[in-house]
Amino acid sequence: MSVAAVGLVGVLAAACGSSSASNQSKAPSSSKPATATSAPPFAGKLPASCTPVATADDVDKILGHPLTGTANLIKGIPVASIGRTGRLDCYYGIPPNQPATAGLVSIGIGAYDNPADAAHRVLETVNQARDTGYTSSNVQVSGQNAVLLAGQQSEEVVLSAGTITVLVAAANSVVQAGKAGPPLIQLAAKALKAAQQA
Repeated sequence: MSVAAVGLVGVLAAACGSSSASNQSKAPSSSKPATATSAPPFAGKLPASCTPVATADDVDKILGHPLTGTANLIKGIPVASIGRTGRLDCYYGIPPNQPATAGLVSIGIGAYDNPADAAHRVLETVNQARDTGYTSSNVQVSGQNAVLLAGQQSEEVVLSAGTITVLVAAANSVVQAGKAGPPLIQLAAKALKAAQQA
């Protein structure tokens, strides 16, 4: 499963003014420097288990219907080549006699050495999804920028916040077509909260 994140698009607004020989504009004699209005940097760690991320009951309530099957977790190992220090994958709705990765809903949280590595992983995930036919749109998850990816088989929300990445995916068979965004965003928000409280 890919893990991914999103880059922000900056918009530069240029102010235009006119001046004449008899009327020159002057800068204010006293002005306060512009202050940033963005949220403080996200600080989070990898949760120890899936319980603080989302229980099976949590997933059922957010989806609006119960999932059949079981839930399970897989802990990933560090991967130095991409700056990953650890990973937790939570799977829900695993069909009988199928591996955990066959879960119909998954929440993946990755921890990285630095924000740049985390953001790069998200960007790669988004680009790979687009290359395979997914459409993308920008969304917000708890004040963090994220990308909603919609494909023929599944929909995903991916983002990075500080050194943490989150990827929430659901098979189209368990979410209503075109309406997967809100539940996936809610699950991603729960994952971010768990990472902040870890």
